[in-house]
Amino acid sequence: MAAMPTSETYHLHIELLDSDPPIWRQVCVQGDRSLEDLHQILAAAVGWSGQADYVFKGQGQVLASGEDRSLATLLAQPGDALIYIYAPALGWLHKITLEAIAPAQHPLPHCTAGERQCPPEFCNGVWDYVDLLDRLSDSDDPEEVDALWQKVGYDFDPEHFDRASANQRLQSLVQD
Repeated sequence: MAAMPTSETYHLHIELLDSDPPIWRQVCVQGDRSLEDLHQILAAAVGWSGQADYVFKGQGQVLASGEDRSLATLLAQPGDALIYIYAPALGWLHKITLEAIAPAQHPLPHCTAGERQCPPEFCNGVWDYVDLLDRLSDSDDPEEVDALWQKVGYDFDPEHFDRASANQRLQSLVQD
């Protein structure tokens, strides 16, 4: 992926649907990015590995991996939206809303804001993630709780969003 923008900057709001409280990111990306590039950018910004299958839904169409379309052909004006399904079998649904289109300003992609950490990828959707959070705080079975903390990592904090880490992941895409 090229580091310097070659088209207008699309300011996107990405929200993990059905998460409560909301898990979201704001990302700036070039409008001429392919769907494959966009998948990698979204996964990196949110915190997914990017290794799972994905589907985009927009303009009444299902746009699977390998579709030769760009972001600019799918989102034309602020308020336009797409659905991004990461790991369809697990049900990680995201709504991508175009907030603004602006002249290219700085190297892209770039994450400008967000809230909350990405759920662990092994969860089966938002409801399994909510169950995981409940189980992590369950003091009735300390051995199970410890095994879960080992699985998610003892430093896991669902309320924390690390913008610097999101941008490091995005920059690693530029360097590849």
